[in-house]
Amino acid sequence: MENYKGNKETATCIGLSAIKLLKKDKDATMIVLPSDHYINGEKRFIDSMDQAVNIATRKRGLVTMGITPRRPETGYGYIQMGDRVEGNVPTYKVERFLEKPNLEVAKDLLLKDTYLWNSGMFVWRADVFLREMEKYIPKMYKRLMLIYQNIDTPEEEEITEEQYNLIEGISVDFGIMQKTRKAYLVKCDFSWDDIGSYSALSRFLGKSAGNNVKGKVFMKECEECAVFGGKKLVIGFGLSNLVIVDTGDVILVMDKNKDQEIKHLVNQLKDMKEYDKFL
Repeated sequence: MENYKGNKETATCIGLSAIKLLKKDKDATMIVLPSDHYINGEKRFIDSMDQAVNIATRKRGLVTMGITPRRPETGYGYIQMGDRVEGNVPTYKVERFLEKPNLEVAKDLLLKDTYLWNSGMFVWRADVFLREMEKYIPKMYKRLMLIYQNIDTPEEEEITEEQYNLIEGISVDFGIMQKTRKAYLVKCDFSWDDIGSYSALSRFLGKSAGNNVKGKVFMKECEECAVFGGKKLVIGFGLSNLVIVDTGDVILVMDKNKDQEIKHLVNQLKDMKEYDKFL
């Protein structure tokens, strides 16, 4: 949906997918997976998804996949496990969602065994998801239903663009998951990482004298830097805790601690005509 105006957030695009699936199959089950995740351990991943589908179909639940924390992470939300439900893969009712914590809170959560990372992976029936949307985001639901009524008609494209552009976007976590009483949590034990930020992606780069580097890079007296080089030689001298990215026509130099704020910077640059062409 990149061609539509503004950032419509995850609830909107998932809702649009749900109505299209529902039009084809009234019993459709959805698996929602972000595109920027690293997953290793295929069998354990499949077992976890099988359990999630089972809960979604038998209990009509909205199922999220939780990951055991490995470090005090401030870039992820957390989920508190509630009562356990049946299944070979550990599964729980969701007690509560916790937004991205500060470092001290993240350290405290790491010591507890009742909190998991919120992976952003979900499983549910399309009709159940839409009923919860009707309850918690009714304005969005009404616009999506107008699109639904025009699927496979000559007016579908026009109505979709019109109604989608009028929707006020909200994330599926804020809009539905933090409010619904149907939330379940599958505790996953496969290897997982969210590589949606430069700091996270740097964990998969080669190591060079305490830095993570890719491309033509020379670092001297530098530590904890992540460098994504291009065709040019990138030289670092006396630097620490930076992300450096060469995309060819743009060079980004950023404090690693700012990587969760990069979206705001990009949105600001998009509003500046002299820089918009580079994005």
